[in-house]
Amino acid sequence: MPSRSSTPLLAQGQIIRNHSVLRRIGTGGMGEVYEAVHVQMKRRVAIKVLHPDWCRNPDLVKRFFNEGLATNLIRHPAMVAIYDHGQFPDGMPFIIMEYLEGESLRKHFGRLDFVALSRVAWQIATALSAAHKKRIIHRDLKPDNVMLMRDDSISGGLRVKILDFGLAKLEVEHEKEGAQPVTTRDGVALGTPEYMAPEQWLGAARVDGKADVYSLGVVLYETLATVPPFTATSSDKLRSLHLYERPTPLTDHVADLPPELDALIESMLHKTQSERPTMDDVANSLAVWLEQQSTPGSSPSATSSPQAPADKAAPQTEPAALTALITPPASSRPPSVPVRRSMVMAAGAGFLFATLLTALALFIGYFLRA
Repeated sequence: MPSRSSTPLLAQGQIIRNHSVLRRIGTGGMGEVYEAVHVQMKRRVAIKVLHPDWCRNPDLVKRFFNEGLATNLIRHPAMVAIYDHGQFPDGMPFIIMEYLEGESLRKHFGRLDFVALSRVAWQIATALSAAHKKRIIHRDLKPDNVMLMRDDSISGGLRVKILDFGLAKLEVEHEKEGAQPVTTRDGVALGTPEYMAPEQWLGAARVDGKADVYSLGVVLYETLATVPPFTATSSDKLRSLHLYERPTPLTDHVADLPPELDALIESMLHKTQSERPTMDDVANSLAVWLEQQSTPGSSPSATSSPQAPADKAAPQTEPAALTALITPPASSRPPSVPVRRSMVMAAGAGFLFATLLTALALFIGYFLRA
């Protein structure tokens, strides 16, 4: 692994595409992130740079730029916005992106009730479903790549932002839109081991959207249980667990877990791709369950803490405009059984009333002629 220096790669006050660097806010194995501000507009941004040691690898540089392209191709509110990218004279690449104030999902382990977590999961699922429709696979979904920000304009008050498409799989068709071709050798696994799908362990080149479904299942399991479904002291053992073993039932970790959520997460963790739901299926299942919880008389366990008895007050009724964010439009769903019954009764009553009026009119006409 390349050596790391405590000296920041960017200097305070340095101007990059009309943005003034303020401070370094994060460092990682492959690069650094800085807070900056637009000189005229005063918009805060984050600038991500790839460490010079990694710039010697052409494929990593290509992946770095593909990250920015992928999020802009998807164009979803839950994707971090990318504003610009480029390279310094020495070849070090940079991306200018949306500045986020919030915490990673990891910071919320055990703190979200079932409804709150389902809202978060729905946002993730709809965003990744949009990515899959564009034939883009994230391949590195994990709690650290999901940011939660306070936003009182949406239901539940937490907005999701998905980060780091650096390992995203783009298709050849995206090259005409600017994607740089990266060759992934067959049999090479890419991703974060604790969250990789079985087929991902066997080779990153052949994965599809079902790999992201599995990773999201692991994320939801861990967020609820506060422990991942599989842990091991070696990569080989962890690989074997993901390939062949069933995780400990989530209900062993979480009291009062709604059976619908338990069944959904279990289905997302199936070893075989074909047995898992699509990401669109996951989003739809979560939307249906959330709508059920807004119905009077729904199970009180839905708002219970996953780790503690239900001693919190139930959330206030959501305004209709906010509820629309987590449920499909009413026009796209068939009326419920009570609604259909009411419609039939109303139609019958209208027909009877019209018949009586017709009979009365005939009687009066006959009487006048007589």
